[in-house]
Formats: sequence, structure tokens, C-alpha cells
Amino acid sequence: MKKVLAAVLTGTMVVSLASGMSVMAEEDSGYTIGFSPYTLTNEYFTAVLDGVQTACDETGSELIYFDPQNDPTQQASQIDDMIASGIDALIYIPYDSAGAYTVLQTCQDAGVKVINIDKVVTEDDYELVDAIIASDNTQLGYLSGEWVVENHPDGANILIVHLQTAESCIINVDGFWSAIEDNAEDPDAFVEVQVVEGEGSTETTFNVVSDALQANDDIDVIYCINDTSALGAVQAVEEMGLTGEIDILGKDGAPIGKQAIADGTMVQSSAQRPTYMGYLGVYEAIDILNGEEVEFNTAIESYSITAENIDEYDLEAWDSLDE
Repeated sequence: MKKVLAAVLTGTMVVSLASGMSVMAEEDSGYTIGFSPYTLTNEYFTAVLDGVQTACDETGSELIYFDPQNDPTQQASQIDDMIASGIDALIYIPYDSAGAYTVLQTCQDAGVKVINIDKVVTEDDYELVDAIIASDNTQLGYLSGEWVVENHPDGANILIVHLQTAESCIINVDGFWSAIEDNAEDPDAFVEVQVVEGEGSTETTFNVVSDALQANDDIDVIYCINDTSALGAVQAVEEMGLTGEIDILGKDGAPIGKQAIADGTMVQSSAQRPTYMGYLGVYEAIDILNGEEVEFNTAIESYSITAENIDEYDLEAWDSLDE
């Protein structure tokens, strides 16, 4: 995947500050697509929006989207408003996977097709969605574990910076250890020194990693469940004067993570494809509306970004729309 600039929002956009709703109005030659992430304050989700917007532009579809600002009640209310506005399909990232039933049932009752992306609903609710598109969370962790085995063949003392309330992160960490079990000559030489709760936050991770480094003077590797928390680990390691002595790995392939790899303060990030995820969601929605069959559950392959291949990637973009 060579350097490709990220898709950007183009065209005429009307923003309603009071409601938090934005509408992209083009010639009404296609369907009306709703997009509901649980927040747009995180740049990962604005990258998803870039992909959704680009696909709508290409297909002549109208896009309606809201920012629920991490409020599940507001998200449900905004989806009701989108249904009332006449959306044909919803690209949906639930705030709470286990609490999505009411929203999904409302969409089904209204005849609105639902493409569940990124944060997958529970299996009990699968019958209420028309397709699922998400990253392969096992592979995301596995790629990082492979890097550790390759670069620490004799073993390593490992600090895990977790987000233990997120099912995807639990799967990431399981994938990380699976790679070590599968590939290390002596898996027992890879020791989990401690698991700390970083909350996916730079600030929280800085604090908990600082404490862990003071309590453990033999840490070789810090595996973080996203690049945002990895930056907190970078700062803690720098403050302790240990830069270059501890390998820090992240997840997402975010611009901040790629820049850190280019700068030599991180060593690896397993990349997700949020822009492509949103883009594919719109095209699958349109296929379904046109009566075509699509794969129900699509796992988007991740890839490993390291110092060896960082020059192949755009440091300012999340991902490209190239397959």
C-alpha cells in the first residue's frame, strides 16, 4: 500500500450546530445514507466518515450524519431523526454493542438497511443487521506478537497497556500472546510482567506506565492496545531516560503512530483501515438496497507498520482506499 492521501470531505456541507447534524447535499440521484458513529471527536471516526463521504460522493447518494458525542441516548434519538428524514440505509457504529437492540429493531421496522461497522453488535442481534464490516482483531494483536518474537528471539519481559472494558482489545491481547505461542522457540521466555489499564488514553497511560517502570526495572517491551496510549508510553519511557532500551508497540496505524515510528520512538503498529471500512460500508449498503447479495461478515485485513516499511506510508493519512 503505497502513499495515498486520505479521502477528504468535499462539496457543499450544511452544518447545524444546534443539532450536531451535517448534511451533504448533491444531486438527488441515489439513496440517502445515514451514518452514526458514537463520536466524531476521535480522529479514527472522522477517518471512517471520510470513507463514507467519498463513497456517497461517488454514487450520488445523500449523506446525513450526527455526532452523538459518546451519548447512547442521543445516538438513538439522532437515528430516529435520520429515519424520519427518510434514510434508506444506516452505517452504524454503536456506543454499546450489547445495547444496540432497540436501535436495530427500530431500523428494521422502518425498512432501513443496517451496515454495522467497526464495533460489532452481539451475536444475538445479528439477525437485525444486514452486514457487518470490522477489523480482524485477532490479527491486529498477532502481528505485534510476531514482531516481538522476531526481534526478541530469546524472550522478553512484557508490559501490557490494556483497555479491559473493550472486547476488541481483549481479542487484540489474546492474538498477541497467540503469536508468541505459535512462533517463539521458547514461549515461556516471554513473560507478562504486568497488565496496566491505560483506558486508551495518552495521559492515563503515561501515569500507569511511569508507575510500572518504577516498579519493574527489567521491562523490554510495552504492548499498547492503540497508538494513542502508545504515545503515553513513549512519554513515560523518555522521562525515565529509557528511550531506545524499551520497544513500544501500538495498534491502529494512526498518523500519530506512524510519525512515532518514523521518529524511532515506537517500533511497530498494527494498522486498521477506518477510511476503507466506511467506504465499503456505503457500497455494501447500496448493493443490498439494489437487491444484490453481499458477504454478511467481512473482516478487513490489517497490516504491520515498522521502521523497515514506514517510508511506504503517508504519515498524515490513516489509510488509503486501495484494496
